[in-house]
Parts: sequence; structure tokens; C-alpha cells
Amino acid sequence: MIANATHHISTALRIGLVSMFFIGPVAGFAASQAGPDKAGMKGAGLVIFVSLQRNR
Repeated sequence: MIANATHHISTALRIGLVSMFFIGPVAGFAASQAGPDKAGMKGAGLVIFVSLQRNR
């Protein structure tokens, strides 16, 4: 039973590390490209912002 749990934990850890290895650089690049001046309110972002402000 403990060996089975250890196997599942190690598999989940490997999946997480591989995901961070491949997705991390893409997310970092996207975050560096989306500065405060480029994050304009238009389209769906504006609709979500207005609906969240309305629910306060």
C-alpha cells in the first residue's frame, strides 16, 4: 500500500516538473509581454470587469 502511494506521488511529481519545464518559459514570456500599458480594457476583459464591479 505504501509502495503504491509512493508510486503515485512520484508520478505526480514528475508530471508537475515536466509541466513546469515546458509551460514555465511560455508563461514567463507572456507575462513579460503583457505590461501595464498593454493590458487595455477591451472585449471580454471589459465585460468581466464591469460585471465584477456591478456585483459589489
